[in-house]
Amino acid sequence: MVKTQKSSCENLFNLSPHLFDSWEDFTLKGYPKNYPLDSRTFFGVNAMGLISTTAYYLYTAVLMMFITDYSGIYTNVPGKAAAVATTLLFVGRLWDAINDLWTGYLIDISPRTRWGKFKPYVLIGTFFTGILGMMLFHIPQNLSDFGKEVYLYITYFLFMFSATIIVTVPLTSTMSADQEIRAKLISWPRITSNVVGVVFAFFMAIASFLGTKKSPNIPLTVDLIIIPFLIISLIGGFMVKEGPVAEGTKPPKLRDVGRMVKINKPFRVNLYFTFVGGFVWALLTATSLYYIKYAFGVANLGIQSMYFGLLTLVTLIGGTLISQKAMKYMSALRGVQICYLGMVPFLLIMFAINEFQVIHNPWLFYLLIGIVMTLAGAQFVPANLIIMETMDYNRLKLNSGMEATINAVNMFLQKLQSGLATIGVGLALLLVGYNAQILEKATRIPDSLLKSLGVVLFGLPAVFSLVAYLLTKQYPLQGEARTQMYAELAAKTAAASQKNKRV
Repeated sequence: MVKTQKSSCENLFNLSPHLFDSWEDFTLKGYPKNYPLDSRTFFGVNAMGLISTTAYYLYTAVLMMFITDYSGIYTNVPGKAAAVATTLLFVGRLWDAINDLWTGYLIDISPRTRWGKFKPYVLIGTFFTGILGMMLFHIPQNLSDFGKEVYLYITYFLFMFSATIIVTVPLTSTMSADQEIRAKLISWPRITSNVVGVVFAFFMAIASFLGTKKSPNIPLTVDLIIIPFLIISLIGGFMVKEGPVAEGTKPPKLRDVGRMVKINKPFRVNLYFTFVGGFVWALLTATSLYYIKYAFGVANLGIQSMYFGLLTLVTLIGGTLISQKAMKYMSALRGVQICYLGMVPFLLIMFAINEFQVIHNPWLFYLLIGIVMTLAGAQFVPANLIIMETMDYNRLKLNSGMEATINAVNMFLQKLQSGLATIGVGLALLLVGYNAQILEKATRIPDSLLKSLGVVLFGLPAVFSLVAYLLTKQYPLQGEARTQMYAELAAKTAAASQKNKRV
């Protein structure tokens, strides 16, 4: 039988039954039956974030090449288009990181509307992300090169800002306080978002079909991808009803940000191990293709990168499904700890093999890295559940979840990790005097290159994963402490509900 919010929360709140006339009157009045696992809400939760995933692939996988090769900007100045693209994306990432922090707070202090606090931002952000995403690839060709550059900066900055306010995690956190239900609400959107990844795997093939191999029609391809995902995301957003978990909380004041950092120990500790542990995935994704290219042969990069892409897709989906089921039997913290500790031996094995004899067998590499990536993928659900726990703790201690602010800080850390991981790969290549043109023509790849990459791909992630595991030991919401927190939060929420009824 599907576990509903009604049954799970009745058990959670049994310490104070006198506070309720009935559970339905307390929270579920006006909500669909079996909310939030009813078909309407469940579809909406799965669909509303698709445009965010589309935006991610656009600015990470397509935009750089579009600007340098197909935008028509500075075509008569060698290297200028590449400089524009590099500067735009670097400055844009800084802008995006800063946006995450201040927009999160602004969303938190926004008044609650009849649609809720977060749903309006999700809908507005979704609409403008889709429109600006298409505009980004339709540069007016009658502008001067400088005019095109200005157009790119304005459109890109607005595009990134719109994507920032699609706050799906804070919205989802309001739907239930039950871990098992939250796990389902988190895991399935993670799986459905891979549909976007599959589409982008064929992006250049579609663009070449719509244009030519020498002049692929990237703008039209972007339109054909964005429009359906935009429509589906908007439909999903409208179908979602913001939940009752955060009702009765007050908008935070600016000083509450400082109070949150001081009082909310779960938030602080989660930041510590999330920041350290996040480098595992960041380093894996930043380094793997370099290792595959030179360990398995430059000529085989096309087919091997396809294998690696499929492996990434399978392990992410598999890990997500495994962790969703596991959340029925363990706490979110235990799930994260198992993932961190489980990756360490396999990473150390790969590091040791690579030190003694470079891994030239792709199937051995894919077997071991696949186990690591499955564990990394399994971490997604419990890690997000812990983030939601820190929001719940905030509601208890500060009477404000500050959901958007907490979500923004975590997004900022992810972007910082990605940037620092790229620097780490660059240093590894610099230490061995990396020169792609020479290496691609070489008859033998020096072991020093692959061993240097092995340090970044296997050694450092093993260290980061072990340190992150040790840091999780300091997380305070374990066992009885976690149960007590939710009991106190239930009593506080019930009292506020009764007070509102009398008013």
